[in-house]
Amino acid sequence: MNAAAVRHLSFYPYVQPLARDTVRFILEAAAGDLLACDLIWWRRAEPDKRGCVPMTPGRNDGCRQHWRAEVAFAEETHYIKYAFQLTDREGRRRWFNAYGPQDMAGESGCFELLQINQTDVPRTPEWASGCIYYQIFPERYDRAGEPTQKTEPWNAAPTRENYLGGDLRGILGRLDYLSGLGVECIYLNPVFEGDYNHKYATTDYFRIDPTFGTEADLRELAERAHARGIRMILDGVFNHVGIHFPPFQDLLENGEASRYRDWFYPKRYPIGIDAACYECVGDYPYMPRLNGANPEVRAYVERVLLYWLERAHIDGWRFDVADELDRHAVTGWREAVKRLYPDALMLGETWGDASRLLGPDGFDSAMNYLFRDAVADFFARGAIDAQGLEKRLNGMLMRYPEETNHIMYNLIGSHDTARFLTEAGAEKWRVRLAMAFQMLFPGSPAIYYGDEIGMEGGNDPGCRGGMAWDRQDAELLTWEKRMIALRKKHPALRRGSYAVLTAKGNIFAFQRELGGDRVASFFNTGDTPETVDFTDAGEPVHIPPRSVKIIDSY
Repeated sequence: MNAAAVRHLSFYPYVQPLARDTVRFILEAAAGDLLACDLIWWRRAEPDKRGCVPMTPGRNDGCRQHWRAEVAFAEETHYIKYAFQLTDREGRRRWFNAYGPQDMAGESGCFELLQINQTDVPRTPEWASGCIYYQIFPERYDRAGEPTQKTEPWNAAPTRENYLGGDLRGILGRLDYLSGLGVECIYLNPVFEGDYNHKYATTDYFRIDPTFGTEADLRELAERAHARGIRMILDGVFNHVGIHFPPFQDLLENGEASRYRDWFYPKRYPIGIDAACYECVGDYPYMPRLNGANPEVRAYVERVLLYWLERAHIDGWRFDVADELDRHAVTGWREAVKRLYPDALMLGETWGDASRLLGPDGFDSAMNYLFRDAVADFFARGAIDAQGLEKRLNGMLMRYPEETNHIMYNLIGSHDTARFLTEAGAEKWRVRLAMAFQMLFPGSPAIYYGDEIGMEGGNDPGCRGGMAWDRQDAELLTWEKRMIALRKKHPALRRGSYAVLTAKGNIFAFQRELGGDRVASFFNTGDTPETVDFTDAGEPVHIPPRSVKIIDSY
């Protein structure tokens, strides 16, 4: 037994409250190392009355494996002691408690759950589980009015400085298109007054940027989207501001005497537009960081969050650079938002493991770049084989509770990455397979505007071109619509279980199941046809080269 690999801690995510009286326990061991694992539990006051729950082997990433068990107690979970009985491949048994592996069972050193409080149970918006998102960069989607600043032709190459003139009414005029595509929630990049075409350098959080329109335009967009069954979330840039944000201008002018000095992180005086003078995101001097530890800043951001939830009736927020925000500030903002708008989504941006951002005191969901990177490496670049994909995805799924995996924002492209078609070397079959995989895999698939019609472009700013309305790839669009329709047809694809059927070479296959609804998907990225035995279907499955075979009636 690889004793050093066995791990459990008596708190999240190894202990996952599903209700006050129901808890999921996770134990981690070396992959393939254990033959069995049992959870032994008892009440503190009744040490002689012990329960034994066999744990189920879960996912493994080639190195680690999860064992899991769910226990429904007769009343609210409190004063529960527990430990694990491990059986290795040779049939040898060891006791595992807070002191580590033990040769003998005993009460000393056992884990304990003192109380499961109501706030320990994650509460995420039901509508966001498995939701289909569509991300729009407002300046580049469509324009309905006359631009208020100098613009270039709509099809001009995107740069960090140029403007094409997209606005909110342009988006409003495309709601029928989005509804026809099957979109369930629009995510808008920043719409508040700010510097630059991306608007991530905010100057006024309470005003829609005049180049995009007005507050009334935003309200109408949300109302008309809701009438079509489409929700909408806004981008909240609260880690940093633009240099023309009035409190920062006050700091520039008054230095140490500024009443807003503690809103930021000054390093030296006098203050100039210089990263050496203050902390800033990405070391970009035009984006100074806000001090989330300051109560005034926290209160200010809280007012912004609640203002737009009330005035525009939006459905939640995406938090930019969420992994750099003050964690205590996030907890306070969550409490304020959920108190009045329990169904509002709080989605955090991170490019890696999101574990520390999520949970009952953090974000509901996170942008899943781990998913994006694995999908790009397998489908776009061919950098890993199917077994490598399985390990990467299992490692990702093991990081979060099952319920969280269904709500994760599974993207394959964004305003911060190269277009997927460009990553795929303009080979559209690779994009088709990635689109299908995104819609069939657990989570909430997210489409970056234009990917569905075959737009290309390198990393920022190349990925931020004007929506190619006059250059649509009809075949790719039809394929995306078909995959979305399939997803909406099957409840198993929204919240069902996930099991890998085979992962070898160019073939990756998995099954989703919920109740009596089942869907099996077989992907072949190779140049030759392949055959896979599939007992549930009663006959072998033949998969042509560079294609996906989907079976949903068996």
